[in-house]
Amino acid sequence: MHPFLDVGKLTDEELIERLGKAYTHMNYQKSLGHAPTVHSIKEIIQSLEEERHNRMRKNMDDEFKRKFPKDLEPINLGTIEE
Repeated sequence: MHPFLDVGKLTDEELIERLGKAYTHMNYQKSLGHAPTVHSIKEIIQSLEEERHNRMRKNMDDEFKRKFPKDLEPINLGTIEE
């Protein structure tokens, strides 16, 4: 995680907007050959992508639980009689 950015406070729209800007700035800095700046921007991108991934995973898990509330309950198959 980048030390100067708390990605948990961003909305989804802000997160996507900052990702776009970060990639744009990184590509520009790469063309200028500024390796330390590129490294710093990559750290920010990694933090933003990780937060985006965690939010998507949480949304998918919540939707799955909503659609299939009894998914984790055991299935009763009956008993075998001798």
